[in-house]
Amino acid sequence: MRSLRATGAAVLAALATVTLLAAPATADTVGYTGVISDPDGVPVAGACLAVHTSPTDVLAEHCTDSAGRYTIPSPPAGPTYKIRMHAPGFRTEWWHRAPDHLNAGAVWFPADELREQNVTLGRGSGSITGTITDEYGAAAAATVTLHGEDSSYEVIAYTWDLGAGRYALRNIPPGRYKISVSDNVRGYQWVPRKETRDEAQIFTLAASDDLVVNEAFLPMGVVEARVIDAVTRLPVRQPCLRVLGTGGNDADACGVNGLVRIPNVRPGDWKMSVSGGASHFGIDETEDYYRVTRGQVTRVGFALEPGAAITTSVLDAATGEPARDICVRLVIPRGGGQSARMGSDCAWDDGRLEIGPFRSAETFQLYAYQAINPWEPPTERYGDQWVTADGGSGDQREALLVTLKPKETITIPAIRMDPAGSITGTIRNASGAVVPDVCAYPFAFHPNQGHRWGTHCSNAEGRYTIGNLGPYRWPVEFAPFGNSGYAWQWSGDVADRFAARLTQVTPGGTATVDANLVTGGTVAGRVTDGTAVVDGGYVWTYSARTGDIASPSFVNIGRDGTFRLGGHRTQEVHVEYANRERGCWYGTGGRNAVKVAVTTGGTSTIAADMTRTCARPPIGAARYRPPTSTVGATLR
Repeated sequence: MRSLRATGAAVLAALATVTLLAAPATADTVGYTGVISDPDGVPVAGACLAVHTSPTDVLAEHCTDSAGRYTIPSPPAGPTYKIRMHAPGFRTEWWHRAPDHLNAGAVWFPADELREQNVTLGRGSGSITGTITDEYGAAAAATVTLHGEDSSYEVIAYTWDLGAGRYALRNIPPGRYKISVSDNVRGYQWVPRKETRDEAQIFTLAASDDLVVNEAFLPMGVVEARVIDAVTRLPVRQPCLRVLGTGGNDADACGVNGLVRIPNVRPGDWKMSVSGGASHFGIDETEDYYRVTRGQVTRVGFALEPGAAITTSVLDAATGEPARDICVRLVIPRGGGQSARMGSDCAWDDGRLEIGPFRSAETFQLYAYQAINPWEPPTERYGDQWVTADGGSGDQREALLVTLKPKETITIPAIRMDPAGSITGTIRNASGAVVPDVCAYPFAFHPNQGHRWGTHCSNAEGRYTIGNLGPYRWPVEFAPFGNSGYAWQWSGDVADRFAARLTQVTPGGTATVDANLVTGGTVAGRVTDGTAVVDGGYVWTYSARTGDIASPSFVNIGRDGTFRLGGHRTQEVHVEYANRERGCWYGTGGRNAVKVAVTTGGTSTIAADMTRTCARPPIGAARYRPPTSTVGATLR
C-alpha cells in the first residue's frame, strides 16, 4: 500500500512489489542497488533509473547490467530527488508505482551503506484525460483523483497544470478505477456527478486505452440570512455571516440592510456565525445546525442584541480626506493609565471608525495613534493625540469625555489627525550621571502588561526619544523600572501629571525634555484579615490627584503579610490591596479611601486589614481594566 505523501524510507517500506534489505556498506559505494524484474520475476537487462531534481532535470541515469542489476550511488545531499524507471516494452514508472513526477515520492538516499532495493516493472499502460467544469460550464480549477477499485493504487492530477479545466493521467496501469473531483470550496464528488464512492462509475482501463472522462461540478447550495435588531426588529445595517465546519474554507460574506447571501456552500448540516458590526453582539456559533441542499436556497434568520457603540470618522486635519492606519485606545479616566498592550480599535480605509459593542454605560477618553507597518510604511505620517471635540491635544485633561448609552450607537465629532513631531532628552540622577533603562511616555503609563522596548527608553548614554507625537503641548512621564530605587516622575521633575511641565511639539520638529531622577519613597506595611495574616495578594498605589499609577508596578504581599512598594516621588497616594478573593482600598471601612503621604527617600507605613480598613474606591476612581468591547473594527 502506498501513501501518496509518504517519503524516504517510509515510501520504500510501504511498497508491495519492493523488497527492502539492508546490505553491508562497501568501501566504494553507498546508495541503492538491486535487481529489476518483470512481473514473472525475470531480470530485465538495460532498464534505466533516472535521478530527477525536477520533472525535466536529470542529475544522472543508471542502467541495469545483463543480470538486471543496477547501482545508484547516493547523490549530494540537499535537493529533493525522485527516480524515473523505464525500459523498452515496459511501462514507465516513478519510484515507486507512480505514473509521473507529481505523484512520485521523494527518495531518501543513505549516507553510509549500500541498500538492496529490488523493483518490478509492469507492462502496458493507458491514459485518462478530460475537462472539469463548474455547474455553469466554465472551466474549473480542481484536483482529479484516480482510485484503484481492486488495489490501493491512487494518483492525482491538477487542472491548473494544463489550464482551461483540462487534466491528464498518463502511464496508468491497466485496471479498474473510480474517479473523484474536488476543490477547497466544493469538496469531493465522484464521476459521474455522484455524492459517494459507492455511487461512482467503474472505468476499466486496458493497455493502450485513451479514455476521455469529463465532469461538471454539482451545484452548490446557497444560504440567505436576514439579520435584525432584537429590540427594534429593524434590519442590521451591515450583517456578516459565516458557515462553519464545512470541511474546506468556511463560506462567509457580509451584506447590507439586514440581508446576507452566501453562494457556493457545500451541502450538509452546518452551524453558523453571525455578526452585526460594532452596534450589535454577534453569535460566535449557533446551537443549531442548518441543512444546506444542492441547488437550493437555505433561508435563515437571526436577531442580534444591540449594544452600546461609538461611531465617527478619522480624517486628515489639513485635507479632510480619510487618514490611513489610525487606531484608538479607549482610556478610562482616573483608571491608572494606558497599558503597554491594551486593545485598540482601528479605522477602515475609508476613515470609518466603529467601536463596540459594550454592555454598560461606561465613560472613556480616546487616544488616537497611527499603527505603522514597518514593511509597508504609510505615505502620510500622523502624530498621536488625545481626541477633543475639535481636534487633538497632548493633555489628557482636554480630551473629550465619551459616555456610552446602553443599546445605542452614538456619533462623536470627527477625529482630525495632524502631522508628527518628537520629544527627546537625557535622563540623569541627582549626581549628574546618566541613567539608562528608563522609559518615557507622553501619557500616564500602566505597567501591568509589559514595558521597556523601543527608542522611548533611555540608552547607555541616558538618551530617549518619543516619536510620532501630534503638534500639541505634551507632558512626559519618566518610568524607571525594577529595583533601580528611582522615583517615577513627570516632566519638570514633579510627582504627578497635573503638575507636569507641558512641552510644545511642532510638525517635523524635535523638542527637548530632560529629567533629573531622585530616590523614590516607599509605602510599606502589613495586610491582615482580622486576626489572620494575608499571605498572598498584591498592592498598587495611585496618585491621589490624577488617579494614575504612582510607582513602577504592584508588589506582592509576602507570606508574613508584609509588603514594600518603592519608586514614589513626594505626593499623596491611594493604596489598593487585595488577597486571593477580593480587593480593597485603604481607608476606613464603609467610607472612601484615604490619602497616604509618601516622601522622596522616606518610608510611609500602613496597617491594612481586609475588613477594618477596607474602604470604597476614591471618588472618581476607576480601577484599570481592558474595555469591554467584544467586537471592534479591524485595520483594513
